[in-house]
Amino acid sequence: MALKRILLIVLCVLTVAAGAGKGFAAPSFAATSKQAVFLSPFEKWTPTWRLEAYVSPLERAGYKVDVLFNEEVSISFLETGLAKYDLIILRTDSFSLEGFTYYCAGDPVDSHSRSTFSAEISLKEVGIGECVGFSILFLKHYYHAGTLRPGLVFVVGGPSAEFSSTLLSAGASVFIGFYEAYTMGWGCMDAYSERLFLYLSQGYSVSDAAMQLLAYLKTGHGGTADWPDMYWTGDGSFKI
Repeated sequence: MALKRILLIVLCVLTVAAGAGKGFAAPSFAATSKQAVFLSPFEKWTPTWRLEAYVSPLERAGYKVDVLFNEEVSISFLETGLAKYDLIILRTDSFSLEGFTYYCAGDPVDSHSRSTFSAEISLKEVGIGECVGFSILFLKHYYHAGTLRPGLVFVVGGPSAEFSSTLLSAGASVFIGFYEAYTMGWGCMDAYSERLFLYLSQGYSVSDAAMQLLAYLKTGHGGTADWPDMYWTGDGSFKI
């Protein structure tokens, strides 16, 4: 009877220890899950053609995806909000003002915004034109070395080459963008971009996915198709 009692006590101790081990492990798993964000500050004017075609491939690749539209993609959010994500998609527009290129955020263009961002406007970090936009100086101010997670940043809808080096220096592994602005109308740019993420979700590296996309365009549209030049810079072997 004494031996049986000892065995029961040992079994209870092992059970409690196992339960404690599971309770400790759960936060560790949650902390290492991959986080992605889809940002579309111009959603009111140029709705995403097929949002699911962006989101589903990322979810299949193991990402938890946040989707932010319009005012949710505010200048205030952009100051720190990019730092929590392993993969960032920014679907935006751009404009030029006094020699600077500005990329649209979701803040409304009104007298309140001009007052709120007066200091940033004087520093050329924020500009107000067709939208309230941020410049490369804004990114350099808020995203210095080590502030971004190693991962992928993709910008569609603006000539984004100029700030790719800033985001790579801040910690991103690879940047994908376009050399020139291109209309978001008719869903062409979305279809182009969605195809890229389809290839990435199938296990292709960034460099291989770009090659697959080029082959796809030539097959479907010929070598003279009028498409903007997509490029990548950074770690071409990166996989999502």
